[in-house]
Amino acid sequence: MRRENGTFFDYGNSMEFIAVSNAPKKVNLPAHVITDAISNGTLPVHEVSGCKCVTLADLLKIKNGGAK
Repeated sequence: MRRENGTFFDYGNSMEFIAVSNAPKKVNLPAHVITDAISNGTLPVHEVSGCKCVTLADLLKIKNGGAK
């Protein structure tokens, strides 16, 4: 499986993490949507190897409007 810069995979719980800086490109959303979701608490931030990340599943919820 090919991995890109700014992506992390936790094999213990099968979760993919995306660096916050790469999140807007990954889901094709404006950066302000991601930062607003982080600010209002609907998009939790995790630290992985010293990098602030969000889960791909949470990003897709934001993109699909499920976590407003």
